[in-house]
Amino acid sequence: MRLARQAWLLARNDLRQELRRFELVLTAGFFALVVMVMFALAFYGLDSDAQLKAVPGMLWLAVAFVGALTLTRVFDRERESSTFEALLAAPIERLAIYFAKLGVTMVVLVLCCLMMVPALVFAFPGASGFLDHPLQTVALIVVGCLGYAGIGTLFAAGLAGGGGKNALLSVILYPLTTPFLLYSLAATQRLLQSHPDTWKTLQAMAAIDLAMLSVAAFLFEMVLVGSSKTPQKQRGAAHFETTRNSRRKT
Repeated sequence: MRLARQAWLLARNDLRQELRRFELVLTAGFFALVVMVMFALAFYGLDSDAQLKAVPGMLWLAVAFVGALTLTRVFDRERESSTFEALLAAPIERLAIYFAKLGVTMVVLVLCCLMMVPALVFAFPGASGFLDHPLQTVALIVVGCLGYAGIGTLFAAGLAGGGGKNALLSVILYPLTTPFLLYSLAATQRLLQSHPDTWKTLQAMAAIDLAMLSVAAFLFEMVLVGSSKTPQKQRGAAHFETTRNSRRKT
């Protein structure tokens, strides 16, 4: 209960700051809208059978792009305000930081999916299966985004301590999340085709999510603390150099 309360307080603080600026939500939402418009213009003439195969790829490719954009910004407030070390020194569980950032990422991804799924249904009649199976659609979005965000938050924390490393996140993130995105793509195809084993596929995805979140939670503290060592050494060296120069002048 203590871990859950700390994670909720951290996530609420981030979401409250986001509500003041709408910086992350507007950026991710606008990017998702642009991607959907490009897909609609490029693949509007597909027949119904081809749409059943193309729509899942459009959805999860957009999730991958929007997720990478979101994860590069999820630790930016701490980095820009130089409060990353203060966050580590605070009397809170390190796992609370992970689950708080995971929750913020999930909120952004789910909001973008709530915009992208209706856009796909509007542009492609073959995507009407999303409306025919609303509960399965919600479960698919949640378990799909959770697996992607769980891996991404871990590596975003690993790059949070240094500046100018956001470009490396995509290089690391896409290869590691591709197998899970392919699994989500297969589950989406089953949903659109009204396959009887869709729920079994979603249950398997939920089990994979649980396993990956357990591994990520186990590694998070080592990754987070390790990422903060290099910046601290750099700042310590800079402070030492400044002090030595000031002594020489005096």
